[in-house]
Amino acid sequence: MERLRAHFLKAHQVVITDKAAARLAETVRAMKAVEPWMILSVTGSDAAALLPRRIDATLSELRAALAGRHVA
Repeated sequence: MERLRAHFLKAHQVVITDKAAARLAETVRAMKAVEPWMILSVTGSDAAALLPRRIDATLSELRAALAGRHVA
């Protein structure tokens, strides 16, 4: 889960909670047969303003983040 949290902070400047990261990881792992271009929306807090912010991330981006691969 820490990999997802670090990815969202580095790539999108969004902070997500441990609970949200755990749910997201579970969802991504359950979607093995789904196409990698599918988009999931993730809501967190903007790192600078601490306001709510929604990010649309592809399934392939999330899979790469869980695997520890850098995604630009």
